[in-house]
Amino acid sequence: MLGRGVLSTLYTLSQQRTYTLTLYLDIDQNKQSNRRRGYVVQAEALIKGLRSQQARSDRLDTACKQALTLVRTFKPTGKAALIVVHPESKLRELVQIELPFPASIHWRRGAFLRPVVEAMDEHERYGVVLTDNQRARLFTVVMGELTEHEDLFSETGQRTRSLGADQMRAQKRHDQRHQEEITLHTKRVIDALHDLALRQPFDRLIVGGTPKAAGQLVRLLPTRLRGKLVDTVSMRLGGSQKEILNKILAVQQRMERDREQEIVQGVLAELHDGGKAVAGFAAVLDAVNQGRVWTLVYGKTFTAKGGECGSCDAYSPHAKGPCVYCGEDVHPLPQCVDRLSQSVLEMGGRVEVVDGDARKKLEKPGGIAAMLRY
Repeated sequence: MLGRGVLSTLYTLSQQRTYTLTLYLDIDQNKQSNRRRGYVVQAEALIKGLRSQQARSDRLDTACKQALTLVRTFKPTGKAALIVVHPESKLRELVQIELPFPASIHWRRGAFLRPVVEAMDEHERYGVVLTDNQRARLFTVVMGELTEHEDLFSETGQRTRSLGADQMRAQKRHDQRHQEEITLHTKRVIDALHDLALRQPFDRLIVGGTPKAAGQLVRLLPTRLRGKLVDTVSMRLGGSQKEILNKILAVQQRMERDREQEIVQGVLAELHDGGKAVAGFAAVLDAVNQGRVWTLVYGKTFTAKGGECGSCDAYSPHAKGPCVYCGEDVHPLPQCVDRLSQSVLEMGGRVEVVDGDARKKLEKPGGIAAMLRY
């Protein structure tokens, strides 16, 4: 599974002066072309095209051979594959991803991880619990991948109704006992959910199942888990994993668009008040160079050309000329926004990629902005 730990490792190991090969492949086995190992042909074509564009290099040849070995020997189970090869550090990694990515190849300093960073922002880690009065299923959803962690049952008796007048007292006791059993089941589910949050930490929580059982679970959630709750949904407890995943992804997408609107509104408010925010490519670069960026925000279609100083490694809004910090030469920086995103993550910041109405609102101040630490 591709998580932030793996992403950080790939980034750190590939931050050398020499180049890294990054390859994205479409390996979806639902596509006819991929069932006969068409992804191998896809990789060979991308590598052939890259070699035709680059000067003859033993390093590139070695990286390409190692990448093809990985591609030819793995068994596809996801929708896309990310291959990162850096010969000097002996980094050879292939990670399968449950989200589609367009096929592409990159030969540059540092792994090209911007598509993954954007996808991780779009698909935060969700915890999901579906419950009724006797059963509960616990899941996590990460990068479009649903994992079921527990399917628990409780010995909760069925509620019955007696009609005779002489049985009213017994009925009342039975109803009370039945409610106690349901409460015990709910507390057991909360304990399991708490354990899951410790083993597989998640950012947001969705509760589903039958309305009454889901409502009781929400009412009894402790403060720590209640703070993660974002929605309750009506969902069949016995639904297939595909059915559950589609429902959760729909909720995720709606929540993400709403959250993006709030983020951009906050940035615009800070800019209006002269607060801790900057907008525009040059201003953001300067803030990144100073280590002041808390949250980097940019539109999904935003692109920009910039440079990097060969001496102090500072970013520059121009691809050539003297560095504004040390005066040494600036060199063109491919995939500049990608490098900015990775730098912000490395300094403990966050990266938010916005789309839809939020992206349109951000275009007015330049398409890219940053909330600052100070």
